[in-house]
Amino acid sequence: MRWLVLLLLLTLAGATALSGCSTSEFYAIALSTHNPTERHEKMARWLQAVGGRCNEEQLVVIWNNLPNWAGTSDSVELRREIIALYEKLAARDKK
Repeated sequence: MRWLVLLLLLTLAGATALSGCSTSEFYAIALSTHNPTERHEKMARWLQAVGGRCNEEQLVVIWNNLPNWAGTSDSVELRREIIALYEKLAARDKK
């Protein structure tokens, strides 16, 4: 069942990846990676690579779901990256 959900999420991620940020892609990392250290690294890399294309709503979804999605991989570093991305969007909107 877990693999079916993952497959559906990855299919959705593929469809929305063209537009930039896909929160289901981020969620798929959580579902597919058991090792907390590896999961943290993958999530951090995803935020650095794709996070800049996320809008405010998507960043809020990631922020609010991070405890559930990341589990023990949730960290100050991940939270700091999300805050930086959000602040960058806010600064861009002020211009």
